[in-house]
Amino acid sequence: MFLDAVRRRNPGLLRCAALLHREGVIPPNTFVFDRGAVRRNAERLAARAAGLGLGLYYMAKQIAYDAQLVAVIQSSIPGAVAVDWMGAEALLTQGATVRHVGHLVPIPVRLVPSLMARALPEVWTLLDLEAAAAVNRAALALRRVQPVLLRINGGDFFPGQEGGFTPEEVLTAATAIAGLPGLRLHGVTSYPCFTWDEDGACYRPTANLEALLLAAERLRAAGFAIEQINAPGNTSLSVLPLLAHYGASHGEPGHALTGTTPEQSLGRSEEEPAVVYVSEVSAQLPSGQALAYGGGLYARAHARQALVGNSPEELEEQAPVAVHFPPPQFIDYQCLLEPPAGRRLPTGATVIMAFRFQLFVLRSYRAVVEQDEQGQWHLLSLTPPALLPSAPRSTASADGAAEESK
Repeated sequence: MFLDAVRRRNPGLLRCAALLHREGVIPPNTFVFDRGAVRRNAERLAARAAGLGLGLYYMAKQIAYDAQLVAVIQSSIPGAVAVDWMGAEALLTQGATVRHVGHLVPIPVRLVPSLMARALPEVWTLLDLEAAAAVNRAALALRRVQPVLLRINGGDFFPGQEGGFTPEEVLTAATAIAGLPGLRLHGVTSYPCFTWDEDGACYRPTANLEALLLAAERLRAAGFAIEQINAPGNTSLSVLPLLAHYGASHGEPGHALTGTTPEQSLGRSEEEPAVVYVSEVSAQLPSGQALAYGGGLYARAHARQALVGNSPEELEEQAPVAVHFPPPQFIDYQCLLEPPAGRRLPTGATVIMAFRFQLFVLRSYRAVVEQDEQGQWHLLSLTPPALLPSAPRSTASADGAAEESK
């Protein structure tokens, strides 16, 4: 359980988030991030990747490209991958370096010239030769040679993420690209290349990785210089050695930065848990159950428990209650809380959960906090600003006492 991991490994974040909600500083439906933990996770990933001879591009969609978090990530991992053009725009607007575009989502044809001019990316992924022609035109207009990756189709895709070249098609594609003076074939990529095996409780390579390696082998045998084999999918401290073992050159950590990797739910992740979701009891039900505000209830979160209380102490002392998200075909206005018999969950009580999320597709607030050397927690940002009373912006000490920020 992600919630168990936070309680055990980052209880200060839990208490800080609870205090901010109790004091009216943050509203329900807020993801609260520990910037220090995110920084340390990025540092560990960068150090291990360097030791294995691997390159990294960080993925920031799950944190909605938050500027406070991007700033500490890029101090260790300088370049980002943008999953779509909107992500690229969000990163470029805050001055971040975008090194990989076009994967998973191709860049719209009419946006290719402006995005290339702004980002000058290290690599641009192509899913078909029509995209290659558009990228070639933009590169020639900039008097640039754009390095490109071929997206390899191994047939093991999530719905809506299909596309690319099969290993049998890569030589034809590479030959066509060689005839485009604005492009240079740099490598291959696919996604996902590693998946979490629930039964075996371990990461396993996918058919996409097998196809990726076969495509690279065929291209090299034909004389093409393949400098990058980018194999994203669950890139984490545990997966980095697998990337090196299979001969990949690059990975793209996302959830590893916030400590929400699948193995965190088993309590054995090396990454620190760095985020909680704060809600509030919204209504009582005649059955003894209660409702809590939603908005950030990601359909694939697999959340099972929540902490509920009117103080950080109560949240820590009371056993978690069962939580049930609405089915994915319904809007997540609220979720159901199911306390044990005899326990009442009062309206307005703080609710804290922890689960996997994708903030860029949710309608949640995000708060960034950090603990200083004296043990004080500070609220650094709340995005977007909430319609709350003018409560003092507070910090929480290591023992949970709230203090007004200077």
